[in-house]
Amino acid sequence: MTKVIFRQEAINDLTDIWNYTFQEWSEKQADKYYDAIKEACEFIVENPNLGKIYTEISKNLFGFKSGKHIIFFHQISENEIEVIRILHERMDLKTNLIE
Repeated sequence: MTKVIFRQEAINDLTDIWNYTFQEWSEKQADKYYDAIKEACEFIVENPNLGKIYTEISKNLFGFKSGKHIIFFHQISENEIEVIRILHERMDLKTNLIE
């Protein structure tokens, strides 16, 4: 069985992404984008080796692109990942991940 653990910061990011998408486009689009990110997290836990490594930011930090966002995660075990943050590709990644 696979497992995705979300840090509180990642949960907050998902909420912010949903709210922004809802305000700018629609509830339907917000739900669709939210679901796509959650599905990407499930894909990552099955294929963690497809993530890009971000050693310049933190040891053992990986990222996987979903839409315009990058899902940052650590692999905890063979079947488990921890999602650290979900950040827009244009954000200052290093600053937001180190805080």
